[in-house]
Amino acid sequence: MTTASPGFADLGPLLAPESIAIIGASSDPARLGGRPLQILLQHGYGGSIYPINPGHDTVGGLPAYPSISAAPGPVDVAAVIVPASLVVETLRECAAAGVRSAVVFSSGFAEQGEEGRFAEQQIAEIARSSGMRVVGPNAEGFFNLTDRIPLTFSPTVDYERGLSSLVAGNVAVVSQSGGLGFALFNGGQAVGLGASFVVSTGNEADLGALEVAAYLLQDPATDVIALLVEGLRPGEEFGPVATRARGLGKTIVVAKLGRSTVGAEAAAAHTGHDAGEDEQYQKAFSQPGVVQVFDQEDLLDACLALSRPHRPAGRNVGVVTTSGGAGVWLADACAAAGLDVPKLDAALQAELRRLMPSYGSPRNPVDVTAEIVNRAGVVKPLELVLSSPQIDMVVWIASLAGPLMLEREESDIRRVVASTTKPVLIYSYTTPGPASVAALARLGLAWYPSPARAARAAAALVEAGRHP
Repeated sequence: MTTASPGFADLGPLLAPESIAIIGASSDPARLGGRPLQILLQHGYGGSIYPINPGHDTVGGLPAYPSISAAPGPVDVAAVIVPASLVVETLRECAAAGVRSAVVFSSGFAEQGEEGRFAEQQIAEIARSSGMRVVGPNAEGFFNLTDRIPLTFSPTVDYERGLSSLVAGNVAVVSQSGGLGFALFNGGQAVGLGASFVVSTGNEADLGALEVAAYLLQDPATDVIALLVEGLRPGEEFGPVATRARGLGKTIVVAKLGRSTVGAEAAAAHTGHDAGEDEQYQKAFSQPGVVQVFDQEDLLDACLALSRPHRPAGRNVGVVTTSGGAGVWLADACAAAGLDVPKLDAALQAELRRLMPSYGSPRNPVDVTAEIVNRAGVVKPLELVLSSPQIDMVVWIASLAGPLMLEREESDIRRVVASTTKPVLIYSYTTPGPASVAALARLGLAWYPSPARAARAAAALVEAGRHP
């Protein structure tokens, strides 16, 4: 984990804590106070854990303490899991005890009216006067995958509630909505997209998503920031963060929730955020190097493509397919996404023609037909199309329900992908089996189950490479 650069807050004690206190800790994993402790123990957290519960001597097999002031060592972050009416006083006690940061899981604040808004103002004042950074209230916590520190109650990181294995990676998810943030992480795990961090900021009485994103841009393990916001707070500026991302060669993928009137009302009821004027957000998010998406599926797809190292020099797509119909459908989807599928030059077509049956087509889409799987394999056509100066990236279309083709040609595919600086995306017109998904992850290839999703992901790559 990196330390802060000048002008940026140091969130290291929060996101990579060496000690954690859980205020309101419970031995019952079915209760909100029990799940963060259980999850920390599952993942083998190596720092100090101080359960705080005045009614018990032990919690979860660990010594418990009656108050935060009784913790036997310094506390980097306190997880606050108490009724909303007790949160402000609990945070005052944390500040007095020298706690460096706090994550407030408790709900019932600005999303419930004036009394809750006043409580948030008090939280903000405690943070300002003490220097203790506060995440939340109404937050779902965070997961630092680099250091294996999950301070959250999300079932997506719980080995007893469905998690089977973890894929670490280079995408940091920063979300005001905890449910959506961890859902993006969860969806990514299923398709081989690894995360570096997942951070939920909730109502943002103190620490906001934009400040977290700015800090994580400095993280060497993070290349892409997935930012989900309902609204930015007065005085927060997206521009400097986007400029910094561009200067560091990193990409921000942003999803703005609450764009409609009914959505804005729902945002106020959810986290108390003012969704603001959509036109102003569109202008802020239109900067070079920023990719804006409008759907959970598109957010995941863009992040999967952008997590891979290459960006296209332009918008020309080469299509290599074993299904003529799938190639036609992808060409339609590319046109709808603002991409071009240019006809290949005559010399390249002649080379491709020698590799395929007479009923194939070398134009682009290059329909090598399913017969090529048994004849020459798909690697040579893929290599030829990638070599064309007419082409900026390639979408390879195949049926990956079974792993035979990938397994048979994996070493050659790896060689071709490693030898090019052009992105290669996969569209599988059949649902890839688990062995195929694992092979695609090993190869570092982003894959999609529909032509529209593949085309929109390709368009996101173009957008991310756009310069001033």
